[in-house]
Amino acid sequence: MSKEIIYNPEIRVRLMAGINQVARAVAVTYGRVGSTVMIQHRTDGIMPVFTRDGVTVANAVLIQDRIADLGGRMLRDVAGAMSRQVGDGTTTAIVLAQVLAQGCLKSVAAGFHPMQLKKGLDVALAVVEKNLLERAVTGVTSDWVEKIALVASKNETKAGKLLAQAFDELGLQRELTFLLGNGLADELAIVDGVQYGQGYLSPYFITDKTRAEAVLENPYILFYDREINDLMELVPILEQVKAQGRPLLVVAEDVVDKALTGLLLNHIRGIFKVVAVKPPGFGDQRINRLKDLALLTGGQAILDGHGLSLRLEHVGLEQLGQAQRAVITESSTTIIGAVGDPAAIAQLSETLRQEAGLILAKKPGAGSATGNKHDFDELQDRLALLSGKTGTFSVGGNTDFEMKERMVRLENAYLSAKAALEEGVLPGGGVALYHCREAIEKAIAENVGQQQGFRILQQALAAPLLTLIQNAGLNNEAVLNQLDTLGDDHITLDTENHRYGNFLEIGIIDPVKVMRLALRNAVSVVGTLITSETVVMEVPDLSLMAGYSPEWAAATREDPRV
Repeated sequence: MSKEIIYNPEIRVRLMAGINQVARAVAVTYGRVGSTVMIQHRTDGIMPVFTRDGVTVANAVLIQDRIADLGGRMLRDVAGAMSRQVGDGTTTAIVLAQVLAQGCLKSVAAGFHPMQLKKGLDVALAVVEKNLLERAVTGVTSDWVEKIALVASKNETKAGKLLAQAFDELGLQRELTFLLGNGLADELAIVDGVQYGQGYLSPYFITDKTRAEAVLENPYILFYDREINDLMELVPILEQVKAQGRPLLVVAEDVVDKALTGLLLNHIRGIFKVVAVKPPGFGDQRINRLKDLALLTGGQAILDGHGLSLRLEHVGLEQLGQAQRAVITESSTTIIGAVGDPAAIAQLSETLRQEAGLILAKKPGAGSATGNKHDFDELQDRLALLSGKTGTFSVGGNTDFEMKERMVRLENAYLSAKAALEEGVLPGGGVALYHCREAIEKAIAENVGQQQGFRILQQALAAPLLTLIQNAGLNNEAVLNQLDTLGDDHITLDTENHRYGNFLEIGIIDPVKVMRLALRNAVSVVGTLITSETVVMEVPDLSLMAGYSPEWAAATREDPRV
């Protein structure tokens, strides 16, 4: 396939066009008073999606000009990174990235060297991050969590209260799972459960394509410490599980070759419902984790040379664990409502605590310091696994479209509140970033190019606040003059009610981690943009698409080429 090579300055102009298109579509959703964006469904006759979530809007914008779409993709990547890291701040990151890109490209056109601009941005970024962390208000209370969730969820009071309750009961270490509810009201259920960082072995196990999850209701669970490479070994237990009308979760060292192919084919065809994952931990840790999971779920771990050593074809239902629900994503497995013996779990937990106490009681120099730490951390991890709880948040609404849109926002609100508990909070509404401009003025640059990078970041720090003011229909100069006159770093603006006040009292709160990562991701993508001089792209062979209309195919669900 032939290649097309595009050089500067053409690529920067076209990339900037794509950035502006995506940013303009996303910026209108910013803040409590932000507008809703309607996204047409790709299939004709299906209701469009209405959303105020920045990453959803960004991902929906595809530009015909392929170079411009690369620019748009940069912002989509920024929004996606924010969504994965902290759940909130997607629109903030996009607004910052757009203004930074505009300032940098103008400076490059004026003769400033891209590498010096990038270095100036990086130095100024470090100054701003340090300033944010120094000014952060820590010791976040449940009342603050509720207000943070209120901001991130676009002013949903009842949902904010439920999220605050979830944090009170689960804390930071335990997970909250979101799913579509069955009614109008939101519901929060806290159940015993455990989560660990291993996902499904193949994306073909997915049962919920929208959320990229494999969900098993009331599953049996097999724990096995060896590879499975022959499907026939699993057939006896699969037949027993199917006779009970229930799914199976296979937790094994690995499932490979024909065994995995056979499981996937039968799963996709609906012959039986099964998902395969790896167990947590490594080496001897993995054996202990398998035993712990088996104990939690009331089953037995099938181990080679470690107590119960059976061939797979001889395993019966009595050796399998059970749970109310299992949710498996690309990177994690969550087992909810395990049915293990509480007394046995409590006894093992007490034994592990005593072992941890013996390690802590060792005198300095007794044994390897790193070995002691490793053993202690291992015991703590096992205790967290055995004592884990999991929450389930059922999102309500009038229609599936409304519930899906709300679920995205509430997940973001949960992650945002979690970020606040980690690094503290500052005034929301873009005011905290606006006040960081003073810190940059005290920084010293090595040369004119870096100084220009300082100025560009300094100007960008006001962009989130100015966007919120614009969305609220207020006057920029009046608001900025009022904030400067008040001279209090804790005073911010409630754009919904047009009032000023202490950010903790009026509930306009932003987590420091969200602001910090939004700025860092924006600087990172713009640094890549300005240091790119050439784009090499494949020229598509349009003859392959002759006679094909994607619009017609989406409307009729047929391929006109057949």
